[in-house]
Amino acid sequence: MSKNWTAILSTALLTTSALGALGWVANTQGWIHIATPQAADRDKELDSQLPKLGKTPVSFFCEVTVSTPKAELRSEPKVTSEYLVAGLDLEGKSGWYQGEYSISESRKGALRMEGSKAFVSRPAMFERFGKMITQEEFSLDLKNGSFVQTLTFNDGTQRHMIKGVCAKYIKAPF
Repeated sequence: MSKNWTAILSTALLTTSALGALGWVANTQGWIHIATPQAADRDKELDSQLPKLGKTPVSFFCEVTVSTPKAELRSEPKVTSEYLVAGLDLEGKSGWYQGEYSISESRKGALRMEGSKAFVSRPAMFERFGKMITQEEFSLDLKNGSFVQTLTFNDGTQRHMIKGVCAKYIKAPF
């Protein structure tokens, strides 16, 4: 009987350790977010990016793949390659991008930073693919240029519609 309990306890301990290590890796890699930063922490992160990007709004040129369902959300998507421009205004704590479900320059979203990632989101209320969209968001990793645009639906599901890579857009001096 004691051998069975030893085996059960050993298995439970090993499983718990493995799940803990997997959770730690997922959190450090940014795959999951266990703790959300307080507003003051987010402002510090925005301020820490100011020296890198400057106080004026910054534009990024992005090469992306758009994956749009043809009818309803579960239908086979139509995949196209496109180019778009995204912008971040660290001082104004806002951002935008051009695209099919865009957070436009005239209706910017709220900006928050998590490490090197900028997240821009705003509430939405329109129907696509037979479901109501309640939020639009995009993220832009300032380290590697990774761009991901996400729609959140009223049932809580999310769908990445646009993915790609961005580089800082520098205008010619003329």
